[in-house]
Amino acid sequence: MAEHPDSHIHFVDVLPHLINEVEKRLITQLQKNWTTHCLDAAAIKLEHSSSHLVIIAGVGGDLLIDMVDAIISNHSTLIEDRRLDFILCPVRQLHKVREGLNRLQLGLVSEQIVKDNNQFYEVIQVSNQSRIPLSLVGDIMWNTANEEHQAYRNAMITHYQKQPSHHAKKLLRLYQDIC
Repeated sequence: MAEHPDSHIHFVDVLPHLINEVEKRLITQLQKNWTTHCLDAAAIKLEHSSSHLVIIAGVGGDLLIDMVDAIISNHSTLIEDRRLDFILCPVRQLHKVREGLNRLQLGLVSEQIVKDNNQFYEVIQVSNQSRIPLSLVGDIMWNTANEEHQAYRNAMITHYQKQPSHHAKKLLRLYQDIC
C-alpha cells in the first residue's frame, strides 16, 4: 500500500469476521488508502479512475467467473476506455476459469505457479486491454527446471489419468506436452 499511495485498495468479503481481521491488521498501516467492505465482491462499485485492479482469491472456479462476469457487466460503460485488470487465484476448476476468462475476452498479462503450505495455486493476471488468449494449462508460468513446477505438473498428470472424461484426457495430453 505504501508503494502505491495514490491507489485506493478495497478489501471485500462476505464474512464479517474475515473483514474484521483484515481491519485489525490494516489499522496499524500509516497509509489510509484502503477501505473494507462486507459484501459480495460482485457488488463492488468501481470509481472513475484511469485503471482498476481487482484481486480475487480463495474461491472455486465457477464462483470466481461469476464474480468477474458481474464486475465487468456492472461496469461496462466505465471500463470501455479504462484498463481493468484482475489477479485471480482460484482454489479449483482452473480450466473452467481459463475458459471463462477467454469467453469474457480478458487476455493474459502474467501467470505463476505458487506453492503455499504444500498446496499449489495458479495466480493469473488478466486484463481487458490484453489480447493474449489463455491456454487451458498455462503457457508462460512453467519453468520445467523448477522442481516445484515439475511436482505440480506431475500431480496434474496423475489427477487427470484417473479421470474418465474426454475433456480430462485432453487436459492430460496438454500437461504431458509441457516440456
